[in-house]
Amino acid sequence: MLSNTRTLKTDYKQELRSFLNELKNRELNSSINIGLASVRLIKKLIGESKWTTAGELLDILKKEEINLFECIPNETNVRNVWKRVIKIIKDESVVIEQRNQSKIDSLQGNLFQSNICQNLALSHNELKPIMIEALSEIILELESAVSSIASQSVEHIHENEVIFTMGKSQTVEAFLKNAARKRKFHVIVAENAPYLDGHQVASNLQKVGLDVTLITDSAIFTIISRVNTIIIGTKSIFANGGLKAYTGTHSLALAAKHHNIPLIVCASLLKLSPEYFANTNNLPELLPCDDVLSSDFHPNLTVLNPSFDYVPPELINLFIFNTTKTAPSYVYRLIREMYAIEGDEDELF
Repeated sequence: MLSNTRTLKTDYKQELRSFLNELKNRELNSSINIGLASVRLIKKLIGESKWTTAGELLDILKKEEINLFECIPNETNVRNVWKRVIKIIKDESVVIEQRNQSKIDSLQGNLFQSNICQNLALSHNELKPIMIEALSEIILELESAVSSIASQSVEHIHENEVIFTMGKSQTVEAFLKNAARKRKFHVIVAENAPYLDGHQVASNLQKVGLDVTLITDSAIFTIISRVNTIIIGTKSIFANGGLKAYTGTHSLALAAKHHNIPLIVCASLLKLSPEYFANTNNLPELLPCDDVLSSDFHPNLTVLNPSFDYVPPELINLFIFNTTKTAPSYVYRLIREMYAIEGDEDELF
């Protein structure tokens, strides 16, 4: 096997630097754009790295994954794309090895069907076209994710309902706008202080003819009893079905639970993560406290401005993905189908 320390071409390194700068400067303004940029980066890595077998390609991807996420430990969606590609390589190795095995009679097949062989010696010429096709499918899935989720909106929003939303989410906006074509309903939007993203969301929804009310975050519990359904987006979804969501979402979910109001989360499959919140070392990053309150207000006052809230799965009723919809209890099964999970490698291969 070739060394894992092969030198990568300059084009990949330039692409990597550009990708990291775009993340740092928040130029990639949505999870879909981050996912697409991640796929392009992996495609460049696969195309320019020197490898001759599937095993060598896996080693290269795993090494680059470690290096990359030392720089961006909080970018869960980038890691999700990386792990999904690794899973594709492993699955294709198994499929092709099974095709190459000599034929055995049906009785033997039934007796030994649990013995799965993985062919990590799969050649460059065999694997490369498969990977190009697989990456193209991921790109197509990401590009169509928002419209696929939005097309399901009329199943969940009914005439004259009151819908509540919080946080700036391209997916939720598209979901509500699509429903507005066939349903007349009212939307209440929380302003989402201190960044006031809700102002832009309310304006965008109003432009398509929706009846919109913008409220302060402190008024959520007061008004929530009048709501029929809560529809939100999220930054990421953990393996137990919990959310890495916009700050303030946990309080909203608790209010919804108190009043027995269904909470629906719209998200692409990209946001499904094989990690558990309890096992992650990256607790909420603290954003500048001056965004909340001036540091001159009182010298002995400590102001915390977390970058996200964790919402446990028991506070969520339904996930709507681009290809399916499911309860939080089913999320782990989807994750096992999508990703190479470290603890399962010996069991599966």
